[in-house]
Amino acid sequence: MDAEGSLTRIYYAGRVGAAHRPAENADVRAPDESRRSSAGFFSSAKSFSLPLGPALDPHGVTGYPIDMRVKSRSTSWPAPALHHMQLYVSVAQYGLGAYEQWLAGEGEECLASARAAAMHLISRQEPDGSWLHHKAFMHTFPLVPPWRCGMVQGEAASLLVRLHKTTGEEVFAEAAVRALAPLSRAREDGGVRALLDGRPWPEEYPTDPPSFVLNGAIFAMWGLRDVGVGLGDADATRAFEEGVDALAANLHRFDNGWWSLYCLFPHPIIAVASSFYHDLHITQLRAMDMLSTRPEFETTRLRWISYASSRWNRQRNFATKAVFRMLVPRNRLFARRMPWTRL
Repeated sequence: MDAEGSLTRIYYAGRVGAAHRPAENADVRAPDESRRSSAGFFSSAKSFSLPLGPALDPHGVTGYPIDMRVKSRSTSWPAPALHHMQLYVSVAQYGLGAYEQWLAGEGEECLASARAAAMHLISRQEPDGSWLHHKAFMHTFPLVPPWRCGMVQGEAASLLVRLHKTTGEEVFAEAAVRALAPLSRAREDGGVRALLDGRPWPEEYPTDPPSFVLNGAIFAMWGLRDVGVGLGDADATRAFEEGVDALAANLHRFDNGWWSLYCLFPHPIIAVASSFYHDLHITQLRAMDMLSTRPEFETTRLRWISYASSRWNRQRNFATKAVFRMLVPRNRLFARRMPWTRL
């Protein structure tokens, strides 16, 4: 076994079913707060994982880089899990998951569900290409509505390109191109673009100062890539390559020497990634290396695998993340009771 295989084996040895997809008839509903234990406090790789997409095509647009099938547990529309249809990231990921199910041969109803999700997104898309969130996002990041999300723009574009490829309907291609417009505009101009060391960075949460969320930026970049490759859009391809260069040049900022960081926002305490997001970062870098190779991607990926193979690092991460959630609570009711988080 090579060095990578050894590290990967050690990394996954201490985890419980991280890459396991539930059986066909298993109850795969999201666990409620009483069942999630520490995962309810912050996300845990032991309770949930997003593996590499099984149909990822480095040269085309087929399967999505991340396997989103766990996000589409029902083929009915609207899906029971999508309690709040204005949370557009849930709709986009549901559609991507349903499309992945269709690719895997799980039935035409999966394609119909993916199409329904895409049509829902198109029906809510603003003329400037945005999807606007009209409710405050009071935890973790200070956002005042209406606000945009770069991750939504990218993931929706990825779904729409795939539906265009499959159905030939131009409505999907047109909406996909529109979806990219906010990625090229600064926050103050109604977009989601920030600059990290002078390079363009798509913001999952366009805060002031910028939040620079790692996983969200990568998902947004994949939307640029899919429009560029799937629709032959040279501007999108150029923007994707600029994003890849920004990611490669700044990956070191998300490495604290023993774990990966979730973001670079100036919180009261450094925002280390939860075990789930650390695992996702590793998978995203693997996918990104397949799509647009840079030496920094594989080097960083292997280093982050080695971090997670250390029991001490995992325990340190848990403790650090627990302190973070005390200082920056996700739960609004809990936040109101903490004197240091009151607005």
